[in-house]
Amino acid sequence: MSITRRRILSVPPALLAAGAAPLGALPAAAAGAVNVVFAGSMGVVMDKGIGPAFEAKTGIKFYGIGQAAMALAELLAAKSLTADVFVSVSAGPVKVVEKAGLIGHAAPVASTDFVLAYSPASKFAAAFASAGTAGWPQVLATPGLRYGRTDPTVDPQGAYNLYCLQLAELYYKLPGFADKVAGPMLNPAQIFAEPSLLARLQEGQIDATLGYESAVISQKLPYIKLPPEINFSSPALAKTWYAKATLTLKGKPAHPSPLVFYAAALANAPDPGAARAFAAFLSTPEAQGIFAHYGYNPGKGKPV
Repeated sequence: MSITRRRILSVPPALLAAGAAPLGALPAAAAGAVNVVFAGSMGVVMDKGIGPAFEAKTGIKFYGIGQAAMALAELLAAKSLTADVFVSVSAGPVKVVEKAGLIGHAAPVASTDFVLAYSPASKFAAAFASAGTAGWPQVLATPGLRYGRTDPTVDPQGAYNLYCLQLAELYYKLPGFADKVAGPMLNPAQIFAEPSLLARLQEGQIDATLGYESAVISQKLPYIKLPPEINFSSPALAKTWYAKATLTLKGKPAHPSPLVFYAAALANAPDPGAARAFAAFLSTPEAQGIFAHYGYNPGKGKPV
């Protein structure tokens, strides 16, 4: 979990249920401070890049929590967690907070692709390195390979993991591939808290995962780029191809959209001025340069 200058005070039940690392309450509102909650995969860029740059430019202190975006969205919507700004990956979590009346619109500030990342310490590392775009599914399906992912019910990355496997099954014409790799949707042998997943990969506790290229680059892990048909990078493929992947989440069918990061100042922000300043900063050339440095692409599409 990403924690920037804050005390650990409590653990919301929703995140305990998700198997997440302890999440503390954000600091009480204070003059010249902004409280930001963001998708856990953004921990490095927020803590080392965006947050310090915003402080230097404005003099406003940055406090942040990085966790599973859908879990954060539900806590914000229930007003169990209060913050100034929410930065989500994909449109789903934004719509949860929007439905609660806390967001008017969220602007696209960055985007990323889905990639296959593997551990440099894995006994399968050489096989992945030589497999490339065409051969990675065969390596991933090898018996004994330790595969890791996050909970698809609370974290968009976990849902996209399963969407990607479904689309890979279709794209590479490999019947049964998704089930062979992932097993049941909630497979306890594979599911880890989002902020710890890449650390486990780095340390060799798991062999491979599918995840965001931006986060993988930030962690300097080896990875394989995937075709547009399965990497969620192309808005043009959203309805014609990506929609073929489906999960049942909260009793309803869900489908993937392109991997875009959206930011919004929250209607109940303790410091509305700081909230607006931070949300606006994310679209500035300075912030966009920081995103690019950490492996992110520009935002795509329209506000949601």
